Amino acid sequence: MLESGGGPVETHLPPPDSRTGAGAGQGAAIGARDRRYAVFMLLVVSTIAFIDRSILNTVGQAIKTDLHLSDTQLGLLGGAAFAILYGVLAIPVARLAERYNRVRIIAVSMAAWSAMTALCAAASGFGGLMLARIGVGIGEAGSGAPSQSLVGDYFLPEKRASVFGILGLAMPIGIILGGIGGAIVAESHGWRAAFLLVGLPGIALSAIVWLTLKEPARGLSDGRIASDVTPPLGAVLRRLAGSPAFRNLVLAGTVVSFVGYAGMTFAHPFFVRNFDVGYTEAAIAFAVINSVSLGSGSVLGGIVADRLGRRDIRWYGWLPAICMILAAATYMLGFSQTSWFWTILLLTPPGFFAGVFTGPTFAVTSNLVEPRMRASATAILTLTMSVLGMTLGPITAGWFSDIFAAQAFAGDYAARCGEATATAACAVASAQGLRTALVTVCSFYVVAGWLFFRMAAHLPRELAHMEERR
Repeated sequence: MLESGGGPVETHLPPPDSRTGAGAGQGAAIGARDRRYAVFMLLVVSTIAFIDRSILNTVGQAIKTDLHLSDTQLGLLGGAAFAILYGVLAIPVARLAERYNRVRIIAVSMAAWSAMTALCAAASGFGGLMLARIGVGIGEAGSGAPSQSLVGDYFLPEKRASVFGILGLAMPIGIILGGIGGAIVAESHGWRAAFLLVGLPGIALSAIVWLTLKEPARGLSDGRIASDVTPPLGAVLRRLAGSPAFRNLVLAGTVVSFVGYAGMTFAHPFFVRNFDVGYTEAAIAFAVINSVSLGSGSVLGGIVADRLGRRDIRWYGWLPAICMILAAATYMLGFSQTSWFWTILLLTPPGFFAGVFTGPTFAVTSNLVEPRMRASATAILTLTMSVLGMTLGPITAGWFSDIFAAQAFAGDYAARCGEATATAACAVASAQGLRTALVTVCSFYVVAGWLFFRMAAHLPRELAHMEERR
């Protein structure tokens, strides 16, 4: 509908019942069962995305050996090859999601990235694998922002951090299914078979998403149905640029992404190089360390943030801030160990602290903007986290690893430690270099904690202003 002056208006409705999900008008078609199914299906989509995105981390050492890659090249494949177009294309896809059916966009994207993951198996060198990974990034660009926008319309503002925390389980579940499964397949049938195993099922699952997931009315959970007029991208950018809370949030999320994807890319090679373990044993250790801790941190972080946020809205920033500082200290301690037992033991708790940020981050992003701005706001957050964090994190960690390995080697490391001529001394230097690189990168979590504290200071005024607009 349009006012006489030509501006968009919204149809105001009673908020949907938090138990049944029913509301007046268009919202009556979405019930509690639909909401539960939406969480389940979006979790499946996110899990498939994470498996396809991160399978390279599990089989990275096997690819490095087979294709004779450096750690810098491995970092490029784990980060930049996927992340650049994933982040850049997220914005135009989000603009489509503000106008058209989000469920269908997700389904088509899922089929595309799954097919490209399977095609990674055909790569014969760094260039071919790079192109296939770029294709995975292009496909996955169509999933994140539409999914986050759907959550904003399915659930009340005070429940969104909890829901986003549940969706954060995609990472630990993906680690278990893709990490352990991929390692077992890679060790017995080669890394190419692992890509086929994780890529092909997503094509079939995309059809289920298309046929069974409902598209809710926009603005339903806020008690009003948004107009059909989509704000221009410039209006979204002005809104976000004028929000100190969002500016600090996006910087904090970028730092978290920087450290997290550096660790995800090189944790498995770290275990293989520093300890007498095979690919499968290292993958199991990686899965055990990250699945339980990251999963519990993501879920509990969202639930606790929602509960504490009812007392003081600044807890949406305070909670992840405190946890980021704890994550920095515990990760640095864990990666510094030389004993397999103490490494596993001390690297288990940090994932909990690192996972807490997920729910509060996406909930605040959703709550700071209008319904038809949510996909775009999420895409902008994704752009910075991907292009800067996901790209620079693995590359920086790989670059640090090569530098520190050269420093730990007595001689010309680059000339004497190629895959064809590697010696025991080269292996020791490579292991030490990667250890030092990961300890260094994990210290950056402190910066993220400081930024979350800064974000928290601005939340009361900005969210109160959003309430006045409703």
